[in-house]
Amino acid sequence: MQTLIHNYLRSFALAGLLVAMLSCNQNHPKAVPATKYVAYLNADTAFATMEISKALFKGVLEIRYNNGYKDSGNVKGFVKGDTLMGEYHYQKYWFPVWKRDPIIFLKKGGKLIMGKGSVKYTMGIPHYNNLYPIDYTETKHFVFVPVK
Repeated sequence: MQTLIHNYLRSFALAGLLVAMLSCNQNHPKAVPATKYVAYLNADTAFATMEISKALFKGVLEIRYNNGYKDSGNVKGFVKGDTLMGEYHYQKYWFPVWKRDPIIFLKKGGKLIMGKGSVKYTMGIPHYNNLYPIDYTETKHFVFVPVK
C-alpha cells in the first residue's frame, strides 16, 4: 500500500513538473500597451483608452455631451488594415439600461476618426449596412488624438 501511494505521488509530481515546463516554453503574445485618446466635436468631448493590436482592439470610451449627459462603456472589435470595426456596449445618460451599437474608426496619421454609417439589424444584432458607405468626414465626427 505504501509503495502504491509513493508511486502515485511520484507520477503526480512528474505530471505537474511536465505541465510547468511546457507552459514556460510557450510563446505568449506580448501585451499591447493601452493608448489614451481625446477628441472634440463642437462642444462635446470624448475620451478613449484603447489597446490596438494587428488583429483586435478593445478599450473604454466615454462621450461627454455639452448638456451634461454622457455615454460610457466598452469598445471591442477587429482591425482590418486601417479600419477598426466593432461594437460599443454602453450606458446612455446614466440610465440603468445598456445599449449596443456598432462602432468604426479609421486610422489616419496617428489619429482615429470615428465613422458613421447606416445601421441595420440582423437577428437583433446591430451592424453597419455594407450597401452604404461609412462617412469619415473629420469636421462631422470625433477625431481622436493620442494624449500623454
